Amino acid sequence: MELILIVFTLIFSLTIHEYSHAAAALILGDSTAKDEGRLTLNPLKHLDLLGIIMLIIIKVGWAKPVPVNENNLVNKRKSLYIVALAGPMSNIIIAFFSTILFHFMPDGTIYSTFFAYMSTINILLALFNLLPIPPLDGSNIVYSLISDKAAHYYRVYLSKYGQFGFIFIVVLFNIYPQIIFTPLTIILDILGLK
Repeated sequence: MELILIVFTLIFSLTIHEYSHAAAALILGDSTAKDEGRLTLNPLKHLDLLGIIMLIIIKVGWAKPVPVNENNLVNKRKSLYIVALAGPMSNIIIAFFSTILFHFMPDGTIYSTFFAYMSTINILLALFNLLPIPPLDGSNIVYSLISDKAAHYYRVYLSKYGQFGFIFIVVLFNIYPQIIFTPLTIILDILGLK
């Protein structure tokens, strides 16, 4: 039963995360994601089966990235951080409401377990995606906020080494899992979810 709850939570949370990117892009003037059918709450449009499996097995996974054409955004590259933040912010909002509902549920019930998973997983997704490592949302936030000259070099760097970002993330979390799990533990303790 726990595995079912975790898988459902991951599918739901990743779908909302990716939808939020697409919605933010559209609001800011880029319809690329909408045109490609990604402005939807249909999980099949957002989820990558291998990414979900890897998330369950090695705790690092992915969904299909939402396509964004920064040149269509209202302030072009300078608006990209809003699109990038939309995903993690959706996870934070889900975690907030799930935490409230958790505290209204009787202890030890499937409902309290479900909302505990929903809160924990969404906080974890938000923290993870905010890391400034390609291809995570944090790297797009950095790219959006730095100077034009720095952004140029950043893009050159991504084109050469961006494909190694995922490998770096996997290695990093196997060596230093506390990078994410220490702040996660502190947050869960504050929220009374431990």
